[in-house]
Amino acid sequence: MAENFSFSKTRIDEHTIKVGVDIRPVIEPKLDRVKLFDVGQKLVDKYPNLFESLVQSPTEFLIRKKFVFPGKGEVDLPTLAITPRGVVFIFPQRLSLFQEEIQLNNIDDVSLDGLKIFRGSFAGKMFCRVGLVNEYIFDTGQIESTELVCSRFTKVKVPQNGEIVLNINRPDDDYNKKIQLKPVQKIERDPNIPGVDQVSSYGVQVVVDFNNRDMSNDLDENHILGILHKGKQYNNNELYDFLNGSFGEV
Repeated sequence: MAENFSFSKTRIDEHTIKVGVDIRPVIEPKLDRVKLFDVGQKLVDKYPNLFESLVQSPTEFLIRKKFVFPGKGEVDLPTLAITPRGVVFIFPQRLSLFQEEIQLNNIDDVSLDGLKIFRGSFAGKMFCRVGLVNEYIFDTGQIESTELVCSRFTKVKVPQNGEIVLNINRPDDDYNKKIQLKPVQKIERDPNIPGVDQVSSYGVQVVVDFNNRDMSNDLDENHILGILHKGKQYNNNELYDFLNGSFGEV
């Protein structure tokens, strides 16, 4: 069964898109707290459907948003984070918990506008790398996903209850195309035995980080948009060729 499994967009059970930007010199939450608060407030005012609550301390800066699904529940998620590398915009797309798609503003527009706001408060910073990161979980149903990953992508035999995580970079001259593959399980309570969990289905977590290789230049809007566009193309097309067994150069 595993050899016949086909990865497709209809198999996506959970999906988050991130736009990460490496910034030099680095942003330091403790020293730059006033500027970060100013940036955060501007983002909250302009995009309230994505940015809501500022979380600030000497060691971190986050913006969070509570997403409400009428009749199903709600979830509070980070939508922007400052990391040691720079800034990450986080766009939840599909949540497995509620089986819901989240409709948000155009990702390119929000990212470019957000970076423009950052440049306004952090003059002299260099944006040297932009990464489009897609985090998927593909539902494989009752097909055991560890066996699927091992048989399709390796010659390794993993014993029952074993684990495997694959990290692959398939770069070309201009871009890194990093792919991480990890088998996962969906766990639910056994309705017949209180306190006992059972595997209801299997899946494969796929994380795709598409970013520029050359970090020597300060990227302007056109370069950033070009990276995001190429990354989107890769995720929509070549990624599925790779996942479904076409291992030639794409």
